[in-house]
Amino acid sequence: MAAKRVVLTGYEPWSHASENPTLELLDRARERNFADIELIALRVPVDSTQIVPLVDEALDTHRPDIWISLGLFPGSPVVAVERTAANVKDFPVPDNVEAQPIDEPVFADAPFAYRSTLPIKAMVAEMNARAIPAKVSNSASTYLCNQIMYAALHLAQEKALATRAGFIHVPCSPGYVARAAYPEHELPSMSLDLMAEAVDAAITTAAGREDDIAVPPKGY
Repeated sequence: MAAKRVVLTGYEPWSHASENPTLELLDRARERNFADIELIALRVPVDSTQIVPLVDEALDTHRPDIWISLGLFPGSPVVAVERTAANVKDFPVPDNVEAQPIDEPVFADAPFAYRSTLPIKAMVAEMNARAIPAKVSNSASTYLCNQIMYAALHLAQEKALATRAGFIHVPCSPGYVARAAYPEHELPSMSLDLMAEAVDAAITTAAGREDDIAVPPKGY
């Protein structure tokens, strides 16, 4: 059986925070010896203008079977596997180059939204089976995380690729919260070991199955 090619992306530090744990998660994934998986790990700048060109080039270069993007969601108490990406950039704060689009589309004249093509419920079930707090989240919001998820899904379809794509939000790390000032000093956090295990579960589940499981969500 041919190895599944998996693109895994993580964001560089956001100017509004001192760290982004997704870069550490990329490093840990690179060190993992996945069976029958070829992993391509990509750093993504916190720059809205670079998201679509980066995704476009990566899809052409690597033609992956699976695309999983990671991002930080400060305040999330669990790993959140996203269901939906919307065709909107509506930034509450600027990105790292001070761009702040308001109510702009990711792609003009494109569908309003795309649904993740990953087995999201199976991924969450595997995380939970490994004692990792995780859930299906119904919206990737309207910031850069949503933008890269939408771009991967839209461009894969436009290029007629079989790439299945989606996005995962992770919480803050304990180290960041411990160093943070008010009010972030009370944000929920999760150890990097657990987050890395969640990424492992996501990659192996997505690469190992085509279909999802039909189970009710734990909550809204």
